[in-house]
Amino acid sequence: MNIKPLPPDLAAESFTATQAYAAGVGRKMLRGPGVRRLHVGVYTVSEMVLDIPGEVTAARRILPPNTLVTAITALWCYGVEVGRSRPLQFVTTHPHQVRRPGMQVTRARQRPPCRAASVTPEHAFATAARHLNLLQLVTAGDWLVRRRLTTPERLIAYTRSFRGAGAVIARRAAAMVRRRVDSPGETKLRLCLVLAGLPEPQCNITLGTDDYPLGKVDLLLDAYRLIIEYEGDHHRTDKRHWNVDIGRVEEFTAEGYRVLRVTADHLHRARALVNRVHTALVAGGYVGPLPAFSSEWSALFE
Repeated sequence: MNIKPLPPDLAAESFTATQAYAAGVGRKMLRGPGVRRLHVGVYTVSEMVLDIPGEVTAARRILPPNTLVTAITALWCYGVEVGRSRPLQFVTTHPHQVRRPGMQVTRARQRPPCRAASVTPEHAFATAARHLNLLQLVTAGDWLVRRRLTTPERLIAYTRSFRGAGAVIARRAAAMVRRRVDSPGETKLRLCLVLAGLPEPQCNITLGTDDYPLGKVDLLLDAYRLIIEYEGDHHRTDKRHWNVDIGRVEEFTAEGYRVLRVTADHLHRARALVNRVHTALVAGGYVGPLPAFSSEWSALFE
């Protein structure tokens, strides 16, 4: 069966029924095999696969003109893929309740601080707090900082005055966001240790001197001469990277550091991992308290 192509003006990511009619496309063609309905009155070509920003653009075609993307959806639009991507989350100052399938539209008295069609990264972080747990929210904050969309100081300042749902966890998470975090795995490893009561490591510190640099390490507890390296899959599958890692460990060891290498599999056995790190800390002179595994810690890591 030959499928009549849509006019070029409609071959973009999404279009409304009104735009289709203006381009000479009738109702029968909109119901045909070459067109897929995204929302009531909004369509795309059948083979088009939309990412979250594309879905947001499509959804905003049938939302009030002052509507902004917010919370988790705003994080995804900023490139921070934490939490569930659906339903799409929006905020509007429209006087009437807006209900659309697949969307969550919140009404606000005042327009939140925004960048273009999205709330600011700081407001996205704060409003996502009602939907995310502490680990997810700190991961989002680390990721926003890594992408240079905000800073830990701006997140702390914004959440301090934020009064919406989730404000308490937002303020707590903002205080735990750090610079120089390279991956969500590093965030999870850091919080796994800190929330068990162990000393907080520094993130991605370069050891050595200008004349003799040893290299950058993922997590460093310098007072106890302990390095913790988070090994993603690329460390294992890239032969050159693997050999470089072996050489780095030998250099760190020669300088008096103990090196612990942690994988995603180790994080699946988080309690054993924390105890392993504690043992290494004690070997380096740590005399602090034993790890404490609270109900919150268990919910996040076990």
